Amino acid sequence: MKRLILMIQFLTRIPILVQLDVDEKDFLEGVIYFPLVGLVIGMFVLSFYHLGNWLGGPFAAAVLAVAIEVFITGGLHLDGLGDTFDGIYSNRPKDRVLEIMKDSRLGTNAALAILLTLLLKVAFISSISISKAGGILLLMPVFSRFSLVFASRYAKYARSNGMGNLYIGKVNNRQLLMAGIMTLLFSLVTSWSILFLPIVCIFSLLYIRHITGKIDGMTGDTLGALCELAELVYLFYHLVVFNIVR
Repeated sequence: MKRLILMIQFLTRIPILVQLDVDEKDFLEGVIYFPLVGLVIGMFVLSFYHLGNWLGGPFAAAVLAVAIEVFITGGLHLDGLGDTFDGIYSNRPKDRVLEIMKDSRLGTNAALAILLTLLLKVAFISSISISKAGGILLLMPVFSRFSLVFASRYAKYARSNGMGNLYIGKVNNRQLLMAGIMTLLFSLVTSWSILFLPIVCIFSLLYIRHITGKIDGMTGDTLGALCELAELVYLFYHLVVFNIVR
């Protein structure tokens, strides 16, 4: 329970006012709860989706769903997305890329990446029928948080120190398996989501390969970017599936 609370405090801004006596091992072992924290976030996303739909229809529902996830997470992964796009696509040498990613200032690439990601999420969610949105939105943060566990298992760390060093290259097969089983069980909520599990693994591997080719590894920022991009892929997957089977 301590590690679950720690992960909720680490990955969200949900106010759990409990002082925990933790160490680095607790952070690492807590990685198995990433999908469960994603489910908690998904509950907020789904609740605000229905609230928005009641207040103003599908578009308002999509906006509120996206907004509450940003609010609940404090924009943690969007920040990583922005830093990643500023650095990776600056066409600079590795050391300079890592410096740019540490810079707190928002560059053009970051602004465009964040804006387009939010717009695409709203567009994709508003395109999903209300009858099918429930399970999809509930599980969206589950799969994206599982992608973080998967990437941490198969990537290496690109820096000598930093927050990403808690997980990248340190997650083991047991932890990945437990997170994967948890994700699989949650995905039983909607049958089409089960098939997304291998897709998110393949996408994560391709992403790791791409980023590693740029900076010889992954960082906390690139994990955050993966989380956001995995959600876009997840929503796009469902739109394709529903257009095929309808």
